Amino acid sequence: MQIKPAKFGDHLTRGEGLAPCYLLWGPEPLQLQESADAVRAAARRGGIAERLVFEAAAQDWSALRALTGNLSLFAERRLIEIRLGNKKPDKAGVECLLALLGDMTSPDVLLLTVENLDRHQQTSAWVKAFDTRGIVVACREPELPAFRDWLGERAQARGLNLTPAANEFLALRAEGNLLAAAQEIDKLVLLAVTPVVDVDQVLAAVSDSARYDTFQCVDAALAGSRARTVRMARGLREEGTEPIVIGWSLNRELRTLARIAAATACGTTLDNALAQQNVWASRQSLIRRALQRHTIAGLALMLEASIRLDQLIKGSGIGHAWDDLESLLLALAGGPWFGHYSLRFRV
Repeated sequence: MQIKPAKFGDHLTRGEGLAPCYLLWGPEPLQLQESADAVRAAARRGGIAERLVFEAAAQDWSALRALTGNLSLFAERRLIEIRLGNKKPDKAGVECLLALLGDMTSPDVLLLTVENLDRHQQTSAWVKAFDTRGIVVACREPELPAFRDWLGERAQARGLNLTPAANEFLALRAEGNLLAAAQEIDKLVLLAVTPVVDVDQVLAAVSDSARYDTFQCVDAALAGSRARTVRMARGLREEGTEPIVIGWSLNRELRTLARIAAATACGTTLDNALAQQNVWASRQSLIRRALQRHTIAGLALMLEASIRLDQLIKGSGIGHAWDDLESLLLALAGGPWFGHYSLRFRV
């Protein structure tokens, strides 16, 4: 049976008893970890006091088969935990898993975790055996709408109620990273002054982190503060901030600017264009000032340059990521380097 991670905890606490086996897989580490913790907690509630852990990196499946075949001296039931990591079971592993899953008389509970399964593995015999006899939980990174829902539900579970603007800010800040988002919510639990958390409280709570400084750096460029932009960019560089973090925020702002400029050129009022792009009232003055400095053509060149910068940061291209990032930030701030910068990127 397939169960989504968001529903898995409730399923285990409904008192329906433990399934014979659980397969938890997927590239999303927080859901994978919390789902495994939920199985362990359910096993303890069910009276299972002994847990055997098998790290499958060594691929010694015969040892596991022998271990599970021996009766426990201390408990009637055991939790047999197999951790595959980023590996897939070889032929011996598949045979071992099918044998364990086919043993209808075993009182033990089997828990297998694996970081990812390709399409072929998802339709393999051993995965189908887990689906038939027990529970399969796929822990994937959620899409943006589902991520927003997850943020709201997790905050509510910890006694907080995020306003739509606060939820949107956290969603953009974490960019689908559930672990980072969970850490931000835990911080808010400690620092929020009221149960209802608005975007100002979120900003105040995270203002001491380097990732918030990246937003400040891009905001300085939007405001046209060239000296402050360079000072902050170089400070972030010295602190060890990865250029991809600033590059992502910069690219997002350039896309917003380009869309607003294109909409106004087609006859949409600036107020309506800002509303269509969900620009918060507190940021509209920054966006307006940036639009006054740049034409549609200039914004298009900067957007193209930001895409090339992202490729450079990820290893595709020739150049120095930090120098090019600083040049692009200065271009957004209205600096004199933009012509040279755009030509260099268009070569």
